[in-house]
Amino acid sequence: MRPRMKLVLPPPRLLTVDAFGTIYSPRPSVPDQYSQKYSQHFPTHRPLPPARISNSFRQAFKARAQSHPNYFGGEKEWWTDVIRATFTIAAADAFTEISAAQVSSLAREVFVNDLYEHFNSGQAYMLMPDITGFLDSIHRVTRVGILSNSDSRCRVVLRELGVLASADDLTIVQRTVGDQDGRSGHGWVKRDQDVVLSCEVGVEKPDVRMFEAAVEKLLGSAAVTESVSPEDEPFAVAKSVRYWHVGDDVEKDVLPLVESSNALKLRGWGAVYLKRSGDDGVSNAGGDVRLTHGGRVIEVTDLRDLIGLWDDGVGVIVE
Repeated sequence: MRPRMKLVLPPPRLLTVDAFGTIYSPRPSVPDQYSQKYSQHFPTHRPLPPARISNSFRQAFKARAQSHPNYFGGEKEWWTDVIRATFTIAAADAFTEISAAQVSSLAREVFVNDLYEHFNSGQAYMLMPDITGFLDSIHRVTRVGILSNSDSRCRVVLRELGVLASADDLTIVQRTVGDQDGRSGHGWVKRDQDVVLSCEVGVEKPDVRMFEAAVEKLLGSAAVTESVSPEDEPFAVAKSVRYWHVGDDVEKDVLPLVESSNALKLRGWGAVYLKRSGDDGVSNAGGDVRLTHGGRVIEVTDLRDLIGLWDDGVGVIVE
């Protein structure tokens, strides 16, 4: 077993957090909610099971993302196409005897609009169990922002879950942290403009311009340059990081911050790779905290294990 070494980091100038899958997740799953909505709107049709919708959703989403990246053409139109394609594929695959009239009815405007608006609400989501304690800890020592490839509905969800402060008075939302239904927060993110979305920046993660936009929008300045070289020991590199990004997607949240081709553009950045495990992507606190990529990446299975990293320190395994 590798020894743990205590690491204490200086407060960063900025910490950004991915939204979908990191802060919140659908409750229940997207296919489950699609299936429920279908049954509500079409009670005389045979049910479409979530497993079948899951397959058709992946096909529809991938096709739209390739033909219209970053919600090109408008996010509601984008999702309308995905919803229609999802149910048309699912119905055709599930029941070959379904009539053409029934297939076309799946695209009825009221159904598509209801499903789109359903996800424009915190009711469709839950806070991940480790996010409240982590954000409550980190927001006391640095500025916290959101950096997401989600569409503009993300702000509504964040506000209703208590992560984004009220738009009316911009004061901290007074709610109980960690209540049983996973729908509470403290308004750790103070302003709408502290939520940086790809649909507004014009590029998506892993494009480095997303991270540059976060520094400019939240701090109003260009990124600072770190004072260490990549050859320095991992603790020195980690302590030189001025901006940390937390996310659960290696390709979008980690690699753009450590790839050599981006090194000069994103000097001063580091990544917290949230590698959740267990049922529904939820882990338990008490796992290993690993320092990798020469000190530029902190790998963790539960964000609660990082509480104190910027105060008293935590034990890490250096790889």
